Amino acid sequence: MTRFSVCTVIFMLFSSISVIAQPPRSAPTPNDTLQSVRVMDDGRVEFSIYAAKAEEVLIDGDFLSLSGQVFGRKTAMQKTNNGVWKYTSKSLPADAYTYSFVVDEVKTLDPLNALMKESENGYDNYFVMPGDAAAYCQNVDVPHGSLQEVWFHSDVTDKMTRFHVYTPPGYELMKKKLPVLVLQHGGGDNDGSWSTIGRANFIMDNLYAKKAAQPMVIVMPMGHPTDGFYSSLGLDDDPYYDQLFKEILPLVEKRYRVKNDRYSRAYAGLSMGGMQALNIALFAPEKFGYVLPLSTGFFEPQRKKLVSDYEEVLKNPEINKLKLFWIAMGGEKDIAYENGKALNKIFDQYNIKYQTSTYDAGHTFITWRHNLLEFAPLLFQD
Repeated sequence: MTRFSVCTVIFMLFSSISVIAQPPRSAPTPNDTLQSVRVMDDGRVEFSIYAAKAEEVLIDGDFLSLSGQVFGRKTAMQKTNNGVWKYTSKSLPADAYTYSFVVDEVKTLDPLNALMKESENGYDNYFVMPGDAAAYCQNVDVPHGSLQEVWFHSDVTDKMTRFHVYTPPGYELMKKKLPVLVLQHGGGDNDGSWSTIGRANFIMDNLYAKKAAQPMVIVMPMGHPTDGFYSSLGLDDDPYYDQLFKEILPLVEKRYRVKNDRYSRAYAGLSMGGMQALNIALFAPEKFGYVLPLSTGFFEPQRKKLVSDYEEVLKNPEINKLKLFWIAMGGEKDIAYENGKALNKIFDQYNIKYQTSTYDAGHTFITWRHNLLEFAPLLFQD
């Protein structure tokens, strides 16, 4: 056999192997060109997912709270002839919204959308509804700060844990130390929630671009370092407080150029994190100059115990030395609304000074993003 013939045989052999090794192409489906989130001209949003063999598909998301429905109560989607399930919302204002699908009782992420909200036990998708009203939380062409994950071993829980840190644009060139905002998530979420669906870093970037806020370092801890939901009064039961004061804040002071005096620290938390904010305001007011509970309020048993067992706490003059005690709610649709209103009455009885604010979007990150947008410019003003 000639050299040319040998080369030809080898080439044909490898070509055959290559063809065999390639996986067969799947048959085309509607999913190949599907647009899973389509914003219509009138502000309605059409959600779609291809699930040809499914018997039932539901949708959930905080956008339902603005569509006359209850967030957390899943809504049926309709199946079309080509196996695509669809749901069309009512008209929505420009903002960011979560959603997820439930396919035959299994929560399913949108395979066509890489934007995801991180929480303690999983993920949800989200989308940003375009429009001027959403500009506050959009990723636009302005100077951006840095977002970092900080891992450390916690002696309090004897395990590795994590918190997020946001530093403002130009931080690397700043010589002065900055104040610190602790920004706490709620129950079921985690330290990544404020920087995904909360879009805290983009909100702050856009505020700084308008020179509307003082430069600050934002620390976003994991709010429940152990299993369980703590709603007790005080700082003793929940290991979170030991982790915050003995580990997280000292580590932040070691790694970042930050101030550590009372009036250079602010604490804001939502829902469960709001209860943690209330505990800090009442039981450790000397540690922070600004405390901002969002969408929260002690439950009735805790309120009764607060009055019966902790009257000296309610009379602590350090509470009224807070530069800002700012209590925000998501309107009457907020599941914490009644608890918050009842707790404020107790504060009134004991002459505790506070300010209130409302953004009427219920117990959702829609409310809490707008809370951040409103209170961040109030912090650390001379």
